[in-house]
Amino acid sequence: MNNLVLTKKRIKKVERLHAAQLTTFKKGVFTSYKPSVFEERQNQARNEVAAKVS
Repeated sequence: MNNLVLTKKRIKKVERLHAAQLTTFKKGVFTSYKPSVFEERQNQARNEVAAKVS
């Protein structure tokens, strides 16, 4: 696979991780990662990405 493609994938992964880390704090208060909360945030992030793409 092309190195440029791999680099782009790595950058996108890091950006998603950074965004997920930022969403763990709401108004300066850490919110726990219960499985249901985690899945809800994953779905929300997927919807936001899909909205940006289309």
